[in-house]
Amino acid sequence: MKKHIGLMAGIVCLSAVLLSSCGEKKVTLKMWESDGPEREFMEWAAAEYKKSHPNIDIVYEPVASPDARAKIELDGPAGVGADVFVAPHDHVGALVAGGHVLPVSDTSFINSFVDAAKVAGTYEGKLYGYPLSIETYALFYNKDIIQNPPKTWDEVISFAKTWNDKSKNKYALVWGVGNAYYSYMFMSAYGSSLFGPNGDDKNQHNINAPATIKGLEYFKNLRSQILDVPSADLSDDFCNSAFVEGTAPMIITGPWKIADFNQSGVNYGITTIPGFGDGKPATSFSGVRIAFVSAYTEHKEEAEDFAKFLMSKEALTKRFEITAQIPPRSDIIITDPLSNGILEQAAYAFPMPTIPQMGTYWSAMGSAYGGIWDGDDVTQDLNAAATAMEAAK
Repeated sequence: MKKHIGLMAGIVCLSAVLLSSCGEKKVTLKMWESDGPEREFMEWAAAEYKKSHPNIDIVYEPVASPDARAKIELDGPAGVGADVFVAPHDHVGALVAGGHVLPVSDTSFINSFVDAAKVAGTYEGKLYGYPLSIETYALFYNKDIIQNPPKTWDEVISFAKTWNDKSKNKYALVWGVGNAYYSYMFMSAYGSSLFGPNGDDKNQHNINAPATIKGLEYFKNLRSQILDVPSADLSDDFCNSAFVEGTAPMIITGPWKIADFNQSGVNYGITTIPGFGDGKPATSFSGVRIAFVSAYTEHKEEAEDFAKFLMSKEALTKRFEITAQIPPRSDIIITDPLSNGILEQAAYAFPMPTIPQMGTYWSAMGSAYGGIWDGDDVTQDLNAAATAMEAAK
């Protein structure tokens, strides 16, 4: 009788599902993260996690983190979305409002993270994300050309007079002028802050406030002085190539380019973004890359556990080694001088707002920055962007 019971139990255990060990069913989790160094990290993480979770397979699909929100909105309800995906923290409001992500069940881990990371994954008092890296953009400069990087935009203008040669595509400083992420530094130049001082009041967008108009007038006048290139031509490829080839000795970009620039052989440093004469660096946007657990997952517990592993001390130390993206944990000390240049700028950064109206900022102000750079009337373009913002729900 005992043999019969034991045999039946074995049959049940085997027939329930293909098992790695009795009682542990095989689970496959789909993971979305950007391609490039992030892919290398995710492949390491999947293999490392499987060592202690042999019943769980992690399938990686390359989805650029800024695109993950739009993709989960379509693929999630269709049943083909990721179980865990990475997105910028400013998407959290829209993801929560749309019902696309789950709140964090056990939030005790967050005490090991810097304050910016704690805030970034929180929306309306609940934590929704697992922080992976903290970042902002800064000034990258070629040390073989510039020994003392400029502290103000007026100094950039002075250097451009000695360097620029349009016929040879030589420009002092390049960046994506029409990118609303980078060019926020001009909106904030004279005191404006998007959605109020805490970034959470849609009625205080400040898009066409007097201080914003002043900052964008300054921005507009820079074209003829330092970078006489149409906004549409200032693509990432153009800017990155100009820096690598030495035709532009300065570029404004972020830590995601450190690995690539290291491979290029450029002798470069990173420092704070030039300021506007008040002795302080310009105010940039700061962001936190966050892993989210999809509300459409069929494996909630396993997805949450893998997300926790991704932001463990072990994993984030490895992520920094591979991607050069700065860990948001307070118990990981960074000594790399390049990354410390990013951290120095982060002290002057404004966390990207998380309210759903942030999506309208990207579209409306991306158009405004590009148009103003190309000669549009500043007040007219900002009023149009403000109208779009006020119509956003």
